Amino acid sequence: MHSLLPSLNHLEIRGCLEVELCPEGGFPSTLHSLEICRCNKLIAGRMQWGLQTLPSLSRFAIGFDENVESFPEEMLLPSSLTSLKIYSLEHLKSLDYKGLQHLTSLRELTISNCPLIESMPEEGLPSSLSSLEIFFCPMLGESCEREKGKDWPKISHIPHISIRGAKK
Repeated sequence: MHSLLPSLNHLEIRGCLEVELCPEGGFPSTLHSLEICRCNKLIAGRMQWGLQTLPSLSRFAIGFDENVESFPEEMLLPSSLTSLKIYSLEHLKSLDYKGLQHLTSLRELTISNCPLIESMPEEGLPSSLSSLEIFFCPMLGESCEREKGKDWPKISHIPHISIRGAKK
């Protein structure tokens, strides 16, 4: 992929149900933005993607998978990431602090349509976050409710917090 697309900086892989492996040699080092959704077999092999070696990757989105229960795994994502979007992972139960802790450039985190996730990691979220959006994650939205939720102390340092579709 490096030799075929040496200047590629944005890539979306959607609905490729039979794709199992990332490109030979990995994704191009010039990649700034990557979105992978509706690719269950590819997502299952995510630890082989080599994203942590991509120095320019700043935006990553993952969605529509029925097998992911915890995300992101330790050393999956590069520290250069500034935006992370996690959506429609119907069996996602937890955010992995070990996978988040080294994301020292992360500014924006969006979590949407993940009905089983209940709370933020015990250790909290990266201090670099300036925006947290939680949409249609009823239990997580409730636990992050301003001033009242049990996770509020973990996120109260974030300047912009938007929660919609929480349980009432």
